[in-house]
Formats: sequence, structure tokens, C-alpha cells
Amino acid sequence: MKSANISLYYEKSLEGYEPFLINLVDTPGHLDFSGKVTRALRLIDGVVVVVDAVEEIITQSETVIKQALQEGVKPVLFINKIDRLVRELKLSDEKIKTKYIRIIKSFNTLIERYAEHPFNKRWKISPLAGNVAFGSALHRWGFTLNILEQSDLKFKDIRKRYNKETYTKESYSDLATYFPIHKAILEMIVDHLPNPREAQKYRIEKIWDGDINSPLGKAMVNCDPNGPLILCLSKVQADKHGLIGTGRIFSGNCLKKSDILVLRENKYDTIQRLSIFMGQRREQVEKIPVGNIVAVEGLKKIKSGETIIDRHKFDGMVPFENLKYVTTPVVTVSISPNLLSKLDQMEKLINNLLIEDPNLRFEINEENGEYLLSGVGTLHLEVSINELKKRGVDISMSEPRAVYKESCKKKSSVIFIKSMNNETILELKIERLDNKTLKFFRTHDYKAYKPLDRLKNALEENTNLSNDEIENFWICDEDQNILIYQGGTKLNDFYRNLIIEIIEKIHLNGLLCGEKLTEIKFIIKNLTINNLKEEDAHTDLSAMFYEAIKKGLNEAELILLEPLYNTVIQLPPNYIKNVVSLLTKYSAKIKEINPENEYQAIIELLLPVRNSMKFAEDIRSSTSGRAFWQNEFYAFMEVPKHESKRIIQDLRFSKGISW
Repeated sequence: MKSANISLYYEKSLEGYEPFLINLVDTPGHLDFSGKVTRALRLIDGVVVVVDAVEEIITQSETVIKQALQEGVKPVLFINKIDRLVRELKLSDEKIKTKYIRIIKSFNTLIERYAEHPFNKRWKISPLAGNVAFGSALHRWGFTLNILEQSDLKFKDIRKRYNKETYTKESYSDLATYFPIHKAILEMIVDHLPNPREAQKYRIEKIWDGDINSPLGKAMVNCDPNGPLILCLSKVQADKHGLIGTGRIFSGNCLKKSDILVLRENKYDTIQRLSIFMGQRREQVEKIPVGNIVAVEGLKKIKSGETIIDRHKFDGMVPFENLKYVTTPVVTVSISPNLLSKLDQMEKLINNLLIEDPNLRFEINEENGEYLLSGVGTLHLEVSINELKKRGVDISMSEPRAVYKESCKKKSSVIFIKSMNNETILELKIERLDNKTLKFFRTHDYKAYKPLDRLKNALEENTNLSNDEIENFWICDEDQNILIYQGGTKLNDFYRNLIIEIIEKIHLNGLLCGEKLTEIKFIIKNLTINNLKEEDAHTDLSAMFYEAIKKGLNEAELILLEPLYNTVIQLPPNYIKNVVSLLTKYSAKIKEINPENEYQAIIELLLPVRNSMKFAEDIRSSTSGRAFWQNEFYAFMEVPKHESKRIIQDLRFSKGISW
């Protein structure tokens, strides 16, 4: 489940071509890792989609294909496990052909649906065009129609090698000689996937929110080797020597000792070493030109998704990863090292993981000292825990549970609070964030909108905030709570930062059961500070804000929210009744049932994350393992009243606040 980067220098030229440098990036396909997939797609211009000939295009494959097309990445298709159609399913040539046609038709339907015009027509695939290959990756053979036509062997000869009652490795080993898989794959890549000069002309405006007609925009669109260095980091790893960032050069040349600006962090730094990936090792080099994938070392403060630019030419630059793919952590586990002496090492390794994977969250519960690791799904957490074990710390973890949050249902009145000496006055109002505003802050990194006028324009276009609220907007935290200050007195940086810190801390422990507050608009209508010493400010203002927020939330009706998955299930039509009968038991709601054809049906539903683990076990049992499904975070929704009381009691008890 890890993405890998390899630079492949193809010296033995295909007929009629010069040698090629091909950068290969292998990524996981599971939705728990969609953040990694998205960042990997920033590096590449084309993708070889591998589809299982037996399972055909399952929901998991469809999601990854959709991501690639929405990033402007051109696909070709490799239909894998052809051998199983013959030796296991024993299909006739006609039935195998029907399968091919169905897979290709489904693939082209996805291109039609998700690629933009004119690519939704141009990028469609066909065996006759040569952008579809068939084979067996396990047995190391594969062919395109062109390769098959030029060969002495035909498909009937492949069938003979697998048709024997008892066959051994030797019976099919010569297929890798007649049809070497690398030749089929490389032929598709070279003939049908674009080089960086071609691809950046149409991709930059899809993946970068800056001015495409600015000097920086033109340099990237034209893949200009003489432009300023612009590098998008897809992956950051920590090793004993420091951080290693892997990224794509969209403009200019990357040189050893280049002086750069780390854009999000707004920090100047110097690239100490450069290298390219050759298999499992890194080859150090002095210079890497535009369009290539590079590993940079020596930068002190970088994270996955960061943008790096020439420190002398950054005017007008905005970060690449402005649009955040919604991979909210919705499952959490309590973790602890098996040896207490390894506690500090565990924390250090987790901090390294957080740099590598922005979709992980780590926190220490101040009430009971629990170490909580949260992720996108159970698989995401299992892989992360195994990675910690590989790095030297044996870890125990609790059973996974859903991440709950607290919010309010209505608006409060303006809450009026005075300090102990009656000289400092706070007026605060609380209300639930509307769906349009919530969607913007959930899917966009508002900090990437620079300068401030650009952020104000984005808020005006994409939210329901009033002009006055936009003018006085302060922050939005990672739980989509926003803070607006409408007071008549301008506060200095000390008080502004102190208030932000106080509300950040208060939001971590909701009143219902100690879960985080979310989707709330805190509006400070007025704050008059008189005769308040700076050394007393934190204590006095904390007490005032806590009292005001507590009163406001109670007035606005506190509710418990839980994460829901949008679950898409593919299964044979005769199992639909079995699955539907399970839904009431797991509080799932059907969105759509589509009995597509006699081969497969699709059920789309909303499923509470808290029920997803047991639901998975039941669906496997009720469909004899023939259903495939994919869970994608949908939203936090209110827990039904008949269930919320029990869940709140359980959460309070687990945190020792049941009294």
C-alpha cells in the first residue's frame, strides 16, 4: 500500500524511436489512500490502468480512474490475469471476447463521464488503436493487437499452454519470450501517453489555481527549461539524514545548492543534494531538467503537497495543492508502545509519519493520557501501525472506533459576559455553518489564497458569508469552525493570537461527551478590554470565552455528529435482496440501486462508519464473498436521537466523565 517512484532509462529503443527516460510511479488503489493517489497523479501525465479480467472494473478501480481523469492524466488499459479466464473459468473464445468488450466499454464510459472536452472523445481506447494490452503480469507476458499480429503465436496457442489437464511452469514459460510484458507496456506508453511538453499545455490550468497568463503560468504551460524553478512535492519521507522530498519539476532546472522558497511555510532554504530513483536506490546528480521527477534533500521544513520555487522569482505564485481531496480522518485507535521506554521513539516516528501522510492525525487526550491515531479507514491505520513496527517500535492498538464530533443545530442569541472586575466585556454569538460555506472550507485550503483580496473574492463567490463577515474573517480550523471578529475596537496581535489559541483549545472538548466541536461559526460581536494585565489575560479571557461558548451552545441545541461513508457495492444481481435485508440492522440508507445488467448490479448507500466493520463481515457472508465495495467519506451527520443517548453515555464513560 505504498507509492513508489522509479526512473527507468529505456536504452533498447523501440523500433523507429530514440531511447526514453520514463518515470514510473506505483500507487495504492484503495480509497483509504486516495490522498496519496492524488499527490502521485500530480507527478505524472499518463497512467497504465491495470484491470483484473475476472473481476472486471470494480468500484475501487472506477474511483482511481475518475481521480486520474479529473487531474488531466491520460489513461491506457492493461487487462490482466487473462490466464485465469482459460485455466480456471475455462471460458470459450466467444465468452472471453464478450468480457473484453464489456471491460473496454465500461472503461470508455468512465472516460466519457469524467474527462473534460475534447479529451472525453480523444482518449477513448480500442485494441485496434493499440492503447489496450492483454496478458498475465504474474507469468510475465502481455501483448497488444499489433504485437500479436506480428508474432508467430496466436491466441489459440496461448490457450493450448493453459488447456492441459496438468500444466507446469515450463508449459507457459515461453510466453514471456514470445510476448515480453515490458514490450507491450512500453509500446503503449511511448505511442499513446504524452511527454511533459505536450501534457503541461492542458494540465497546468487543471492542477494550479494561479494566473495561467502570468510569467510563472506561461513558464509551466510551456515546460520552459529557462523559466524559474517550480517544483511540486508529492511525497516526503524522513530518514536518518533528514527529510527527502520527491516531486515534479514544472518549470526550470533543479540544481544542487539552489536557493528556494518553501511556499506554504514561507521559509527560505537551500537544496543540499539532488537524486533520481533508479529501482530501490537513489542516484545523486548535479542537475535535473524540467518535466522530470526529482528527490531533494537538505530542506528542513517540508510536507507532502508542498510547493517549492526559486527564491528570487516567486511573485504571483500560489501553491499547487490548493484543492484538498476529502480524506477526513474518521476512524481512530488508541495506541501504546509495548515497552514504556519506547514512548519517546514512538512519538518521534509518528511525527515523521505525519510529515509523510497529511491524512493521519495524532493527539494525546489530556483527560486520560491516551495516544490517539486517526485515519481515513481501518486499512489506513493498520498500514500506518505496521510501518511504525517496521521502524523499530512494537505497538499495541485498541479496536478501531468512529470519530465523533459535536455541533449545534440552531443560532444562539448574543451572549453577554463580564469579567470578574466587570471591566472586560464579551459579546459572542454562535451558529451552525451552512452547507455551502462548509463545503468550501472542507475542500479548499483557504490559507493558499494570497494575497488577502484573492481570499475575500473566493469567500464571496463560494460561501454564504456576508460582506461584513468576510471583511472580519479571522481563521478556520481543521474541524471547519470559523472565527469572525466584528468588534468595534481593533485588537493588537497579542490579543488576536490569544483569542485564537483559547477558542482552539475550547473546541477540542465539547460539552456533550468531550469530542471536538465542528462546523460552528463563532462571531465575536464585541470585546472591550479594560484594566487587564497581559499576564492575567489568558486566565481571565479563557474563563469568559468558555462561559460564553457553553451558554451559546446550550442555547443553540447541542447535537452529536458521526461520519458517514458513501458506500458503493458491486455484486451479482441475485444477491441484491441479501444485502438490502442487512441495511436496517446497520442504520444504512439506500441512495440508489442499479441492476445494471445480468453480470453485475450496483447499490449505493450511506453507511455510518461505526457500523462499517461489522457490515463488511456480514456482506461477505451473505454474498459468499462475491461483492466488492468501496467506502468514501461523505459527511458528518447528526446521530439519530434513538441512538445518540447511548453513544454519548458510552463515550463519556470511556473518557471517565460519566458523572
